Amino acid sequence: MNEGLKVDIDMEADLFILEHKINKYLQKICSDLPSVPLVNLVARELATNILKYGGKGFVTVKREGYKLIVSAEDEGMTNREGKIDKTKKSLGIGLDVTKKNCDKLDIEQKPGGGMVVKAVLNLSQQRKEKGFVLHVGVASKPHYLEEDNGDICFYKELGGKYFLFVADVLGHGKRAGAVAKEIELYLKNLNEIHIEKIYAGLEKILQTTRGCAAFLAVVSRSGLEYLNVGNIKGWLINSGSVRKLNGVNGVIGRTPVRLKIFKEILFPDFVLVVCTDGIKKRLIQADDLKWLKTMKTEEAAKKILQEFSIKEDDASVLIASGGEWL
Repeated sequence: MNEGLKVDIDMEADLFILEHKINKYLQKICSDLPSVPLVNLVARELATNILKYGGKGFVTVKREGYKLIVSAEDEGMTNREGKIDKTKKSLGIGLDVTKKNCDKLDIEQKPGGGMVVKAVLNLSQQRKEKGFVLHVGVASKPHYLEEDNGDICFYKELGGKYFLFVADVLGHGKRAGAVAKEIELYLKNLNEIHIEKIYAGLEKILQTTRGCAAFLAVVSRSGLEYLNVGNIKGWLINSGSVRKLNGVNGVIGRTPVRLKIFKEILFPDFVLVVCTDGIKKRLIQADDLKWLKTMKTEEAAKKILQEFSIKEDDASVLIASGGEWL
């Protein structure tokens, strides 16, 4: 019997609890679910509106046949005497994102104050088979005294999934450039996307070289999976927040690396930024990074390279945004 999920919303930390509980709930009850990030996007939008306009309340998620119902109920804003103020706007406003990402939206005013908003997502085979499109832009340059570039920015689509790669071969000039070209040839010949296998092949190539730092990722409808070794920097702009990507120390091909695959849920309007250490640290202004959403990925990558690169180093940046559920 499906009892559904209920999460109380009273503070901002509850948004993260909500996301975690939804992931666990959907794993149990839905094999034909719409995109998990899409469900989280709808639920988070409703929960955020509770905090902004409804004071406090709760969000529920429940499967009903071939539908998934995400509901939010708030208590309504109270006046200074602690009584419900029916003149205050409640969570029924600011729901454009929810409307665009669900199949049906119902809004009901409660007699005692507050509102109930119900979003319906159809669990159909048609939705499950829809495609996923990722927009990727890259920009790269060598050290200003060199013609050869030891940095690599690479991406490839295979079977509806996208492989992303950013690397910094140690050193500069011809030797670093030759290793970078060998790595890029290896990546171009990939016929499957499996991070651990790709990493193992990369290690073999680099055993007789200076090695490299590298970011390897697979992006799909189910989210982001990635490895990040060495001094590669990355940030994920996801549902309005900006977070630095995780990583481990080491040099691939030269030092032992304790691999760890990190995973992230992606919302439809996410932006991923990954760059080598040839990009200045002052790029990292979390609030400022949101401007990336206003530009095409290729334009944004070129802008970062032009304004933030260090001339005495190879420099590269990769930006991925989307994805679009077509």
